Amino acid sequence: MLFWILVALLVAGVTLAITRPLMRPAEPAATNVDADADIAVYKDQLKEIAADETRGTLAANEAEGARAEIARRLLRVAHDKPQSDAAPTVETRNHFILPVSLITSIALPVLSLGLYLAYGAPGMPGQPLDERLTEANNASKPNDLVAKVEQRLREHPEDGRGWDVIAPVYYAMGRFSDAATAYQNAIHLLGESPKRLQGFANARIRMENGIVPDDARKAFQRLLVLDPKAIEPRIWLALAKEQDGRLTEAAADYKTLLADAPADAPWRKVLEERLASLDPAHAAAGGKQADAANTAAAPSAQQGSAAPDASAVMSMSPEDRQAFITRMVDGLAARLKADGSDAAGWVKLIRAYQVLGRRDDAVKALSDARANLKGNQGGLAQVEELARQLGLGS
Repeated sequence: MLFWILVALLVAGVTLAITRPLMRPAEPAATNVDADADIAVYKDQLKEIAADETRGTLAANEAEGARAEIARRLLRVAHDKPQSDAAPTVETRNHFILPVSLITSIALPVLSLGLYLAYGAPGMPGQPLDERLTEANNASKPNDLVAKVEQRLREHPEDGRGWDVIAPVYYAMGRFSDAATAYQNAIHLLGESPKRLQGFANARIRMENGIVPDDARKAFQRLLVLDPKAIEPRIWLALAKEQDGRLTEAAADYKTLLADAPADAPWRKVLEERLASLDPAHAAAGGKQADAANTAAAPSAQQGSAAPDASAVMSMSPEDRQAFITRMVDGLAARLKADGSDAAGWVKLIRAYQVLGRRDDAVKALSDARANLKGNQGGLAQVEELARQLGLGS
C-alpha cells in the first residue's frame, strides 16, 4: 500500500510540474507609458547627434546615418504604441489552457499506470539487497570464466601464462586430464618450476587413482633437482617404489624421511603407518621374490606353522626359488578358497600377487576377499585399506 501512495504522490508532483507553466496568465502588452518613455529617449539622442555635429566631433555622413537609424526605431515604437490606456484583462489568457491542463492531469497518471501494468511486474515480491548482490556476483560464474580462458587458449595456444593460470583451476574442478595437459603446456612454454612440476605430477597421480606413473616420477625427480629439500616428492617416490614391489627400498626411504622429519610434521603419522604395513623382513630380503615369499608364507592364525626366512629363500637357485614362491602363493590361495574368513590371509595373498606383478590375480583376490568378508567389518576394512594403498581401484 505504501508503494502505491508513493506512486500517487510522484504522479501528482510530475503533473503539477508540467501544468503549472500553462496556468500562468499571459504577459500584459506594453503600455503607453513605456512607449512614451522610448520616444523621449530617441528624441534626446537626436538632439545629442545635432550637438555633436555642430561641435565637429561627428562627421556629417556619420550624423546622417545615426539620425536615420534612430528615426527607424522611433517609427517602430510609434507604430506599436497601444491605442488605449486600458489595462490588459484576463481575456488575454489562452482559452485552451484550462482544458489542456485538465486533460494532462488525467491522461498522465492513467497512461503511466497502463504502461506499468503492461510492461512492469506489480505482483513480483521484493528482493533483498543481499540476493541482488548474489545475482550480480553470479553473473560471472567460474564456468563462464573458464570458458573464456579456454576460448583465448584455442586462439592463442602459445599463451603460456594462460595455461599456467587455468591448470590449477582444472585441478580444483576435478578435470585432472585437462590439468595435466595445461601444466605440461605451461612447462613447455614457460619452463620448469616447482609449482608446475608438482601440479603436473599430482594431476597424473589423480588420473591413475593413486598410482605414480613414470612421467609423474620424472617430474618429482626434476623437482628434487630444483628443490632438494622438498619433502612431498620424496614421499611420492618412496610410495612408487612400494607400488613397484621394491618394498625394501621403500621401507628404507620411509625410515630416512621419518629420521629427518620434525616431531610435529603433519605427514609423519602417514609414513609411520606405511612403514608399519611393510614386513620387517624386507630389510634383509632385498628382492621382489623374497618379499612375495615372506608375504605369502607368513603364518596365520589357522596355519600354525613357521615360514622359511628371507635368507633361506634367497639362497635357493632361481628355478627353485620361483617354484617355491609359486607353491607358497598357490597354497595360500587354495586355503583361502576353502576358508575365506581369514582377513589377514587375504591381505597377504593380495600383496603377494601385487609384488609378483600379477595384478589381474590381485584384483580377483580383492573381489573374492570382499565377497568372503562381508560379515567381518574389521577384516574388510583391512582389505579395503590395502586396495587403496596398492591402487587396485574400487
